[in-house]
Amino acid sequence: MTEELKAQHMVPTDFEQMSVVWRYELLKYLRSWRLMASFAIVIAVMALMYLLPPMLGEGYSGTDTRVDVWVTPAPGVPDGPYTVYGVGLINRSQIDVDSLVVYRDGAEYPFADGASWFLSEVSYGSASVYTIMFLEDISGSEITATYEWYISPESFETLFLNFASFLIIICATFFGADAIVGEFQNRTGYLVFPNPMKRSVLFFGKFAASMTAGLMVLVVFYAVLAGLSLFSARGIDDDFLMSFVYSVEFLVAAMAVAYLVSAVLKGSTGATVLTFFLFIMILPIVDSVSMFAGVKIEGSVTFSAGALIYVLTDPYPVDESQDFGVFTMNMFYPDPVLAHAVMLGYAAVALVLGIYLFNRKQLAG
Repeated sequence: MTEELKAQHMVPTDFEQMSVVWRYELLKYLRSWRLMASFAIVIAVMALMYLLPPMLGEGYSGTDTRVDVWVTPAPGVPDGPYTVYGVGLINRSQIDVDSLVVYRDGAEYPFADGASWFLSEVSYGSASVYTIMFLEDISGSEITATYEWYISPESFETLFLNFASFLIIICATFFGADAIVGEFQNRTGYLVFPNPMKRSVLFFGKFAASMTAGLMVLVVFYAVLAGLSLFSARGIDDDFLMSFVYSVEFLVAAMAVAYLVSAVLKGSTGATVLTFFLFIMILPIVDSVSMFAGVKIEGSVTFSAGALIYVLTDPYPVDESQDFGVFTMNMFYPDPVLAHAVMLGYAAVALVLGIYLFNRKQLAG
């Protein structure tokens, strides 16, 4: 047999076979309603979340005209090279500094190159507040201000990231819950399994296609959110990309668990329902109980997934407890470093168990 004929009869490598499985599975998703439905959910929910606050009178930007400034007297308190006579707080997280106009007893109170007052951003715990430092005695005066304000990127993006976890659960349910069990229930395994291809190759090819579909949905979500944040909040939070990293890790973990469920159960409906309710109800209930039990469940994948939201908070929140007399409520936050390990650990364990069970599973009938 010539070398050319040998090459024609050579069995493709595992990677080549996995690429073929990935391509055909992805084409199946592209032609099905599930991927289109996922994109439709992203667009519809984001449009609703974006339009609803302004419709209810809570816009993302605007102009406060001659609003009262709450001034705390500070008679002759030295502050470096200045002597401060009063401190005024502006009740907005972000303002256009150049648009600020201060009024004293109804008349414009000029800045006077910093001789009358100056604006400073002062940190109070985890929040920063725009503060007007008055360098002249303003006791007995009515101070008002006009300025343009806008929502901060952190606050704006947090509004939408509460939906990110739910979106990831939808992707795991749509693209992973019946990926394995469907081969047995629909009898397509009779056509696939006799081929000279390892089951692990089939498993990873399918998983790669499911992850690709989920990533496409997730990328669209974050891309649209970035655009909206640039438009409405005039910027993107510094930790926005890290939030995306946490989201991808949660997607990998959720998809791996979905494949494990699919390898265990015998029906597509049961696998789909269990996957969805496992992440949307069962694990979150366990996380919620920990608030009252006083036990921080660091090993919960849904608890660790909260890091994709909290990472935007600057500084990162710390655990706290509040005593209500009858009971104590604990607010726990996932460790930002440990969260990576927990989600990737879930993914690794679930994939190993899923492959093992898939290799042992037999076609019935």
